[in-house]
Amino acid sequence: MARASGIDFDPDFDLNALCMGHITGNTANNIIAFPDDFTTEAKALGAETETTANGFEVIRPLFTEPDMLFNIPAFEESEGIKNVVEEIRAASKEKKVLLKLNGPYSVLASLVSPELFYRWCAKYRQAIHSALDSITASLEIYLDESINAGAGIVSLADPYANVSVLGEKRYREFAAAYLLRLLRGREGETAVIHLCPHSSIPLVQFGYFEAKDIPVKNDSYLDALVRQSGPLLLGNRCIYSGKSDSITSLICETFCPPLFLPR
Repeated sequence: MARASGIDFDPDFDLNALCMGHITGNTANNIIAFPDDFTTEAKALGAETETTANGFEVIRPLFTEPDMLFNIPAFEESEGIKNVVEEIRAASKEKKVLLKLNGPYSVLASLVSPELFYRWCAKYRQAIHSALDSITASLEIYLDESINAGAGIVSLADPYANVSVLGEKRYREFAAAYLLRLLRGREGETAVIHLCPHSSIPLVQFGYFEAKDIPVKNDSYLDALVRQSGPLLLGNRCIYSGKSDSITSLICETFCPPLFLPR
């Protein structure tokens, strides 16, 4: 068990299974969150879902051959994405709006069965990078449009990008590189972007960011975020934490350093 910014952090913690705030809508603390689940990006790419016996929606694999990864379409103009942006626009007139966004690696990993995906990362790197490039481009537009529509807080999670599974080299190549690209260019945005600790802690450990605690009033973490204004990048603790006397800013002179990409 690692420890960062005063909290325990288990690198094997499965956010997809245990972080109910990321899976479902959250309307507490005078905040309304969109979308209602974590499947929006996958559905926008054409994936179908099914409901488990426990009532959770899971994504069916969409890509079964590596060559399919070279033809991933832009999805920012899909009906599902447009609906989320319009919901944000309407809700932001009355409440603080939080956008729940999945990182590029997790969007792709959710669309391929695990036994295939890890093999493809080793054997078909060009196809993986082509897919991640396309997905990241759409996420950048989706993020910008959501912020312009009124999303004041962005909760960015990349739960499939587990360093203990990928190892540092593949994490840097397939997860960190595209997550940092998504963050780059957000310096002028008005939103507070909160990065899930399962992503922010490795990025700090690998030297991409410096973490600095900022004292706040001792109340719920979401309440603390409501009082912040962007541009601000935070992380190292769960956005759905209980009472906290500090938030952790992620700092870099250039906001995001040069990306690690394979040569």
